[in-house]
Amino acid sequence: MFNSYLLAQNSEDLLIRLQYKLHSTLKNKSNLLLGIDVLRTNKKVELLKIVALKIENQILNLENIDFDSVNTKNILLDLIKTSTEDFLISCYGSNLQINSTILTRSLYVQFILENSNILLQLPFQALYNLTTKDFCLTFEPVYTKPSNKFLEALFENLVVEISNCVMQIVIVEFSFIDHIRQVLYRSNFLSLRNIERFKNNIAWQNRLKLYVSYPKNLYSSQYSIWIIRKNGIYYRTIYANRSVKLLQLKKTSLLTITLVEFQDFLASRLDEALYLIGDRLRYTLTTIVGQFIGLIWRGIIEGLKK
Repeated sequence: MFNSYLLAQNSEDLLIRLQYKLHSTLKNKSNLLLGIDVLRTNKKVELLKIVALKIENQILNLENIDFDSVNTKNILLDLIKTSTEDFLISCYGSNLQINSTILTRSLYVQFILENSNILLQLPFQALYNLTTKDFCLTFEPVYTKPSNKFLEALFENLVVEISNCVMQIVIVEFSFIDHIRQVLYRSNFLSLRNIERFKNNIAWQNRLKLYVSYPKNLYSSQYSIWIIRKNGIYYRTIYANRSVKLLQLKKTSLLTITLVEFQDFLASRLDEALYLIGDRLRYTLTTIVGQFIGLIWRGIIEGLKK
C-alpha cells in the first residue's frame, strides 16, 4: 500500500514537470544530430507529448510490470511502435500499423535496445522503489539515491530517445512520401536531396554511437543522456557502472576497447618520454647556463682584482 501511494505521488509530480518542460524551447543545443531536428516546432512538441503520454500509461501500470531483460526490451519496442503509429496517424488522419521488421532493421532501435536496462528499466524501478538495488549498483557512489531531479532527467532522456527513434524510422521509411515532408518537416528539409543528406549523416552518427561510443562509454563507466531545459535540449555525460555489459559485447565493439587501451598505453608512454626529455633538457640547460654564468662571474672578479 505504501509503495502504491509513493508511486502515485512521485509519478504525478514527475509527469507534471515533464509536461511543463515540453512547452519550452526544444531546440537541439548539442553537437549531435537528433531525428526530431527535421520537424517543425509544433510537430516536435506533438511527438514529444505523444511519447510522454505513452510513458505515462506505462507508469500507471508499473505495479503489473515484470522487469527482466527480455520484457524490458519488449516494452521499449512497444513504446517505439505505438508512438510511431500514433504520430503518423496524427499526420494522415487514418489508422496505420507499423510492421515489426521496420523496427528491428533500424540501427538506432538496435542501439537503444542495447541500453534498455539503463534507459527504461532503472528509471521505472526507481520510481516504484527508491531503494532499488539495481539503481545503487549502477549509480553509486556518485548518485546514492534516485532524487526527484535525477529521476526527472532520466525520464526526459527516455522521452527524447524514443522520439528520436520514432523520427529516424519516419525519415528512413517514409520521407519519400511528399505529404509526410510537407506536413511534418521544416522548410529546409522539404527537398529529397536535403533529407537524404541528413539521413546519411545521421546513419553515420548511429554507427559511431553503436560501435565506438557505446563500448567506450561502458569501459569508462559513463552514460550520455538528453536533458530538457528552458532554452533547449542538451546532451550530458553522467557516471554509470555497467561493467556486466562489457562481457556481452560483440567482437567489433571489443575492438574499440582494445584501441582505447592501446591509446591509453601510448599516451602514458608519451607522457613519460616527454617528462624524461624535459627533465634532461632542463638539466642540460641548467648545467650549461650555470657554467657560462660562473665563467662570466669569475671573469668579472678577476678583472676587479687587477
